[in-house]
Order: sequence, then structure tokens, then C-alpha cells
Amino acid sequence: MYHPSDHDVDLSEEEFRLLRDFIHERFGLYFEDAQRASLRSRLVGRLAGLDLMSFEDYYHYLRFGPQRVEELDRMVSHLTNNETYFFREQPQLQVFADHVLRNVKERKVAAGTEGPARALRVVSAGCSTGEEPHTLAMIIYDSGQFFWNWDVQVVGLDVDHLALEKARRGVYFHNSFRSLSPVQLERHFVRQGAGAVVKDAIRRMVSLRHGNLVEPSSFDGLAPVDVIFCRNVLIYFSDAMILRVVRTFHDLLPPGGYLFLGHAESLSRITDIFTPIRFQGAMVYQKPLPAREER
Repeated sequence: MYHPSDHDVDLSEEEFRLLRDFIHERFGLYFEDAQRASLRSRLVGRLAGLDLMSFEDYYHYLRFGPQRVEELDRMVSHLTNNETYFFREQPQLQVFADHVLRNVKERKVAAGTEGPARALRVVSAGCSTGEEPHTLAMIIYDSGQFFWNWDVQVVGLDVDHLALEKARRGVYFHNSFRSLSPVQLERHFVRQGAGAVVKDAIRRMVSLRHGNLVEPSSFDGLAPVDVIFCRNVLIYFSDAMILRVVRTFHDLLPPGGYLFLGHAESLSRITDIFTPIRFQGAMVYQKPLPAREER
């Protein structure tokens, strides 16, 4: 039977809208009208992989096919941008190290010495291949503030199983180290062939889980979370989905909890449920504190 080559398969306007709406509903990712060619190029290889003749056939496979769950996992790897590296967007990380960690610890110690007061929970939402959660663990470790009976956990969450597999291996190569100093590389990694593996002391602080940001159930069992990083993810979402996700974050955080978004992301036109705090070179969002409490 003749099958057209990848270059022969067109993504019609109707097929584009069907797939775009389906992807938006499932994953929050939104493709504008001008991105039809981009969506086609990302997914056209899946048609050949499944022996399908058209994007309409692919849409029906995603909705009703016998192995649609497995295909959704494969598809999302083609849709997401896994561009990441250690110590990305340094000004924000400096705020996390110098201000946020100290503030969280002081508030917890003031609240008591047992239970939640001795636990630190940080979430990297959309953690990709793991550079961000491991970076956050390194910063916490180097701060020296959370030893002596503190229960510290950095949770990395991502929808892409393949990215999470790489994160679990903890082996990284040159491209991931572009913002890493030689001192940091020596302190937190062990050389392994052409790459380097994250040391056990850091890996023990990090747990990784599969989850979808638009499904609140993906965060079950995590609350309360002290700090959430969701950077360079929501730029691919519609405003409605951004609001849905940040409301979930709001529920996870206690009063005074912090949310970090990417430097190009803003909630100003979306919602006012978080208070923006400006630092030099960085913006942080905080869940409002009860009256009379300091930031």
C-alpha cells in the first residue's frame, strides 16, 4: 500500500484546530494560528510511526485508539521544549538563596520547632531533564540553613516521561553546565566519561514524579509547599490555563509562600491572587500573608 512521505502530509485548518484544542485541553499548551506549520513538523513523524495516512486519523487515534495512553506520552515529548541548564536565570536564584530561604526558615522557626516547622518543600513544576530541581537542591545544601533534623525535599514534576528518565539518571553533559562555575562543578558532581553525575548528597534531596500541570491531582500529597518554581513553562499556555495552574499553586502554598516564574512571564493581566515583589533583576510572587505579618 502506498503511504505518502512526511512532506506530502498536509495539516488542514480543520485538523489543526482539532489537534490544537485537544492538546490545549490535555496539557495546557496552546498553539496560535500562526503555529500550524510548527505543530505539523512536530507531529508528522508520529503518523509514519503509527502507519496513519492523515492528521485526522492521528486525532482519532489519540481520542479512541487502543494504545492512546502510550501515544499521548510519546506525543508530549514532541511538543515540549526541554531547553534547560544548571543555574539558569541567576538573579532569581540569588533571591531564592539570599532572601527566600532565610525568610521561610525564620517563619517556620517562629511557628515552632517540630513538625512542619522542620520541613522544607520546594517544587520545580515543569522540571524537564532535572537541571532545575538539582540546582535548587544545591543552593539549599550550600546555604547551610537546613541541616540538623530538617526534612528537606525538592520535588521535580514533569509531563514528559523521557525527560524524567534523564533526570533520574542524573548524568549531564557540557550543554547543561553553561552557567556552572568550575567550583560548583567540582563541589556537586563526579566526572563520568564525557559527562558528570550529580553527587548522592544532592540526589537524595530530590524526588521526581510524573504529572500534568493542568491536573491538580498531579500534586496530591505535596501540600504545603513553601516555594514553587514554574519557569519558562506558562509562556506556552493560554491565559485561561495559566489562571487554572496558578490557582492550583495558590492552594499548594501556605500564606507567605513563594512562586517563581520565568523572567518573561507575568501574572499582571491574569490574576491578583499573588503579590509581586521586585528585587534587582528579578520578580517573585508571594501568597499574601495575614495582616501585620512581614514579608
